Amino acid sequence: MVKHVLFSLLVVLAVSAAGCGGPAPTQEPAQPEAPAELTAARDAAVTFVREHFDEAPADSVSWVEERLTPEDLPGGAEWQYTSGDWAVRVSCAVVAPEWTVYHVAVSNESTGFEWEGRVDGSGRAPEAPENALLARDQALLYISEQYELSGLGAGLAWQEERLTPESIVGGETYQYAAGDWVITLSYPVVLPENTIYTISVVNQSTGFQWEGEVDGQHTLTAHDALAPEEMFDRVAARDAAMDYIYEAYQYPPLDQSVEWQEERLTAEGIVGAETFEYTAESWVVEVSYPIVAPEATIYEVTVTNEGLALEWQGTVDAQGEVTEG
Repeated sequence: MVKHVLFSLLVVLAVSAAGCGGPAPTQEPAQPEAPAELTAARDAAVTFVREHFDEAPADSVSWVEERLTPEDLPGGAEWQYTSGDWAVRVSCAVVAPEWTVYHVAVSNESTGFEWEGRVDGSGRAPEAPENALLARDQALLYISEQYELSGLGAGLAWQEERLTPESIVGGETYQYAAGDWVITLSYPVVLPENTIYTISVVNQSTGFQWEGEVDGQHTLTAHDALAPEEMFDRVAARDAAMDYIYEAYQYPPLDQSVEWQEERLTAEGIVGAETFEYTAESWVVEVSYPIVAPEATIYEVTVTNEGLALEWQGTVDAQGEVTEG
């Protein structure tokens, strides 16, 4: 699995009684040094507070930045932003890009105002409670690992919609959409430890469907009624292409003891596809494929061998059928 960077943030906004209601004094901001992700999370949290509550920093606020963590402290950093009576504190730990989650707490000591939530990797502050979002992300992580859908990260720009009818008081339903993916999350309003979250994940273009539950103890249960049909992965697609070449062009096959060297060629920032290169002796095989449901995957394979002056291209589908050209 690709290693990721997970950011945990604590954003604390505090204002004194004297500072409520009036614009904050303008201060000259220091030259920004914090990573853009941190300041973006700060701005997303402040924007959410402005949109939902009367108490919030003014739009014209200029923040003065200060690093609170020693430069040589590995694994994390903490920054503080101040403007008049307002203070925003942001801390991060180094762990996952597409699973980036910013945990945010906003409080006002003088009025007792408190808000807790998250800012996701796309800079959005969902309204669903944190426990529900954690259950959703647990299901997404399970699906991405089980079906090798590495692009199905929590950092996708999910559009949240609350589907709960106004007359319903004993349960909640939220829907999240990003591209072709649609997630439906439903749960009863009970104590957190007794809550069971029912989750449906659908890809509208490929027909991929998954349903499952996550309980209050973070135990996930998948509702796959039938064992999934065994599908080709990228290594099997590589081997199928090589077997086709051996037979069609009468080349002697590699000895089974020869080990292929794998290298991931996928460019940084690409989340919808993967490319891997395999080398063994004079053979070089490149396998590219989109991140879709396993049964819909078609692998594009290129095989070269300089010693044999061979250049071959073809595709291998999820059932292992090879098509040349």
